[in-house]
Amino acid sequence: MEAELYYRLAVLTLLGLALDAGPAAAAGKLYGNARFGFFIEVPTAFSVADPEPENGDGRRFHKPDQSAELTASGGWIIEDNFANEVAQEKGFAVQDGWKLTYESKVAASSATYSGQKGERVFYEREIATCNGQAHAAYRLEYPAAEKAKYDGIVKALSASLKAGIGSCG
Repeated sequence: MEAELYYRLAVLTLLGLALDAGPAAAAGKLYGNARFGFFIEVPTAFSVADPEPENGDGRRFHKPDQSAELTASGGWIIEDNFANEVAQEKGFAVQDGWKLTYESKVAASSATYSGQKGERVFYEREIATCNGQAHAAYRLEYPAAEKAKYDGIVKALSASLKAGIGSCG
């Protein structure tokens, strides 16, 4: 019962923060993750949502035609710090066959990178949450031929991914 109360309070707090985010936040549906203390505005084009897993680490959304997928997820930082965690995540992408095509300088609490594999592109942004104990990310994967179409979506997603006050537990 207490955990449910914390979850509801966290989601309400995240919603309040999103309402302060301005007109861009009204473009889609708010997804808040109380476990890892983050929220993101999911574009309306990603109207199909897979069920959230039992561990509460995030959620996957996709377009009805399955041409693009958006994952919003979090995890505990198991490496020494945020930068090392990001480096590990980039390494996993390379192991999966992705060629990294863009990497921002990793800041203390945020990083952005993207890659391509065949006719697919991914774009990922990560932020530190839970006082640096966890990280949250969105990953958007879409057809490379439609990159220009997705540039605006990437910009909106990056602006809307925010750390909030979650249960962090």
